[in-house]
Amino acid sequence: MLARHVQRIIQEQRLINPGERVLVGVSGGIDSSVLLHVLLKVKEHLQFSVGVAHVNHGLRGAESDRDEAFVRGVAERFIVPFHVRRVDVRSYARTEGLSLQHAGRDLRYSYFSELAHEHGYDKIAIGHTRDDQVETFIMRLLKGTGLRGLSSIPIRRGPVIRPLLQTYRAEIEAYAKDEFVPYVEDSSNRKDTYQRNFIRNRLTPGFEELNPNFRERIICLLDDLSRVNELFEQDAQAFMEREVTTEADGELQAKVRALKELHPETRYRVLSEMLERLRPGVVPLRDHVRLIENALESAKPNIDVALPRGITARRTYDRFILGITSPPGAIPGLFPIVLGHNPLEAFGIVLDAEVTEDWPQQFPDDSQTAFFDFDTLGSLSVRTFREGDRFVPLGMSQSVKLKDFFISRKIPLHQRRRIPLLLSEGQIIWVVGARIDERYKVTPETRRLLRVVVTTE
Repeated sequence: MLARHVQRIIQEQRLINPGERVLVGVSGGIDSSVLLHVLLKVKEHLQFSVGVAHVNHGLRGAESDRDEAFVRGVAERFIVPFHVRRVDVRSYARTEGLSLQHAGRDLRYSYFSELAHEHGYDKIAIGHTRDDQVETFIMRLLKGTGLRGLSSIPIRRGPVIRPLLQTYRAEIEAYAKDEFVPYVEDSSNRKDTYQRNFIRNRLTPGFEELNPNFRERIICLLDDLSRVNELFEQDAQAFMEREVTTEADGELQAKVRALKELHPETRYRVLSEMLERLRPGVVPLRDHVRLIENALESAKPNIDVALPRGITARRTYDRFILGITSPPGAIPGLFPIVLGHNPLEAFGIVLDAEVTEDWPQQFPDDSQTAFFDFDTLGSLSVRTFREGDRFVPLGMSQSVKLKDFFISRKIPLHQRRRIPLLLSEGQIIWVVGARIDERYKVTPETRRLLRVVVTTE
């Protein structure tokens, strides 16, 4: 039985200790719903407590709201604490230059970590399965990840645990059927436009036609790779402690000669670790590391390499330096806005504002267009963030600090003073591209609408 299997894994791997509080990330799908059901079944035997966290990504409209309501109902049914946050994945993905899936994952883990810290949860349980192991392996293989990136997903990393990691999805489906576990279907899982879905729906079945034991063979390979990886990781960590220094400005430095003398695979891990330490969350690809290695081997005494996420690798004679490119400065000043065409050169955008009494057939799901109740507004202007700024995000009843709003969306500090804020009589009515203020929204009583459209120059 799955519950006994998971209970044994928890005990053998010491995933949860008696008396601990476990936060379970529940999307409403079958994997996380079964995970919650199983943990609720074994928690009395293992003496731990459970809370539920859900992130509404808002990417599927009414379906996203349905998922939130479903998970809330499950939490209420089992009388466990429920935590939820709505996030703007599109805005965050655009700001950070990430895919929607990557952005959603970042926001989820950030929220779970925040909850664990604020509410005293000791562990964060995620519903990854063996099938996820296989799919992740293929994804990383396609992206060009090196040997280091092909290791298996860990069953535990810090407070994050994965009790279903040694369980196949077919076992989870059978358990859900036998135990009448309710769950919701994510319609996007049927769309092969997402890479993981394409692998799950098309590639993996094709491989299994060639070898019915394809999944088991991949799992065995991952186990072997993990053991090999451990040896190189030990050497890389020893080098990091011995040779890599962190400067006052946050740059990481090492001697070029010491790096060149390393085994190529150990050097790859050292450079990857330096990249991750400099910019947490970055996923170094083999191609990125090769660019750095080319700089190390270059006959030129000074050479710079531009890498993703604003990272610069620099060789200066006998020193290798890894740093972050200085970001552009804040945009100062107050920019008056009038009805009509408003070029804002400092931001690289144009803001068009018009008043209308004609309601659109449908309000656009577009972060660059906003509608307001014109009769609630005064003189308009645009500026950037100031300490102490507050507003009432759409859908909320109380004001929040704009700083906290930015933090919740993981907007980098240097970008916060470059995001345009639309104001009415000095009050924020729109964090452009992110959220309007609840107090100025269009209501059934609205007679005249202000339509604001932002485009890039």
